[in-house]
Amino acid sequence: MRRQPPKPLAPFVPLSTPRLALVALSLEDAPAIFAYASDPEISHLAAWPCHEDIEASRYFVARSMVGYAQGGHYEWGLKRRADQVLIGTCGFGEIDIARGMADINYALAKPYWGQGYATEAAASVIQFGFMQLGLQVIEANAFPENTASLRLMAKLGMRCRETSLRSQDSGPLRPVCSWQIERERWPIGSRIEEK
Repeated sequence: MRRQPPKPLAPFVPLSTPRLALVALSLEDAPAIFAYASDPEISHLAAWPCHEDIEASRYFVARSMVGYAQGGHYEWGLKRRADQVLIGTCGFGEIDIARGMADINYALAKPYWGQGYATEAAASVIQFGFMQLGLQVIEANAFPENTASLRLMAKLGMRCRETSLRSQDSGPLRPVCSWQIERERWPIGSRIEEK
C-alpha cells in the first residue's frame, strides 16, 4: 500500500523532455493505458495484474486523479510531443518522505520499446524527486529477465543493491533485482542523451 506523505513537499507539475510531455493523467487516457496494461507480457514484466477490462484502466486513472487532488501523488502520463499520443506512465510508487526514499516505476506500450523514451522519462522524474521532493535515494526493481529495464537502470547511473525472492499478489516467488541511486551521484542524469 502506498504511503501518503502528511504534507507534499512539492505540488504535482508537468515535466518536459526533448521528446516527451509528462502530464497528469485524465480519464481520456484510459483507452491508451488499457491497450498496453492488458498485455500479459507487459504485466508479467511489470509485476502488476493485467487490466482485464477498460474499467480497470479507468480505476487506475481515477485513483491518480484523486491523488493529484489530495497531494503527494506523482504519476505522469508520457505523451510524445510529435503527436500527443500517450505511450506509457512513469512515477513514484512507495514514497517514504521521512527516510528520503522513493521507488520509481515506468511502463511503456510495446511499439515504443527500445527507443529511449523510458530512460528520458525516468531521468526527468528522478530529477524531480531529488530537486523538488528532496529525496536522498531513489530505487527501482526489475525481474532478471527484464533486461531492457536493467539496462535502463544502469544508464541512469543506478547500482544493483541486491537480488531477492519476492511474491507479487500472492503469486509464486520470483527473483527481483533492486537498484538504487543516491542524490549525490545524480549529476549523471544531466548527461543522458536523447536516443
